[in-house]
Amino acid sequence: MEQQSSKSQAPAFLISMFFGILGFDRFYLGQPVLGILKLVTCGGLGVWAFIDTLLIGMGAVRDSEGRPLHRPGSVGMSSKSQGVTFLLALFFGFIGADQFYLGNIVLGILKLVSCGGLGIWALIDFIITGIGARRDSEGNSLAV
Repeated sequence: MEQQSSKSQAPAFLISMFFGILGFDRFYLGQPVLGILKLVTCGGLGVWAFIDTLLIGMGAVRDSEGRPLHRPGSVGMSSKSQGVTFLLALFFGFIGADQFYLGNIVLGILKLVSCGGLGIWALIDFIITGIGARRDSEGNSLAV
């Protein structure tokens, strides 16, 4: 098994989401050259910042030493992908697609009929998935 980074996915995702356009996420990950480039280009006019937020949320970003980011409270290992769950939460969270994918049928139906809790539930699920704390219906951590 690969050694995990001392850097955590949760702050990396939140920093990227709010300050990624300034390159703070890359500084946090120990990549100062990329951080400076991102800072002077305003996150590649926002495109680079958006892509980094997606990649961190999907669990695909590694630290400066190539180690995967630490995810909070990892338990077991699911056959469900964090990347797929993250994209479903982002694009179809308001209709519960992420909950259906994880095997939470009742929660998926509730999310569907409430339009993602009027968007609030969808946003919360998006953030929880992005920080790497989302679980499948059996309580296992999602696969990266």
